[in-house]
Amino acid sequence: MQVNKDALVDKLCERLAVETSGVEIYQALLAKLDDPSLAPRLKQFMQHELAHRDLLAAQLDKLGVGERETPSARLARHEGDAYLTLIGEAETASHLLHVLLTVELMDENGWEMLIDVARDLGDDEMVRSFSGALRDEKEHLRGVRGMVAQLTRAAMQIEETT
Repeated sequence: MQVNKDALVDKLCERLAVETSGVEIYQALLAKLDDPSLAPRLKQFMQHELAHRDLLAAQLDKLGVGERETPSARLARHEGDAYLTLIGEAETASHLLHVLLTVELMDENGWEMLIDVARDLGDDEMVRSFSGALRDEKEHLRGVRGMVAQLTRAAMQIEETT
């Protein structure tokens, strides 16, 4: 299959921008989170986002791509800024995690798309390395869903008075 390298680079740069924003989103969320029981797992997820960012940067280096300011990357950065604004406006841990759940849903989808592209290209190395990132994202998604469920259950409980 012949590849439009510019289109591939645009998608890789987009994912790089998403992962870079993801790190910033986790940092902002952790700075605002008032539930220390959730922080260790969220810090672990942020470390995964850092590793994903580095993986994409290495892939772009391998392709000889220096300029990473593509149309899709710009849009992804704007999207990340919007989520940072939402985190700034969130008033509870539940609000913060709701924003993060949306981010993680989109992140999982983005990695699945890149893996599909890598398969189409017949690039087994890219499929393998991106599949590791997708496994992390699936873990993030399960973890954040669980946290949202935990906080929702807690909010629904009525305190008994004696």
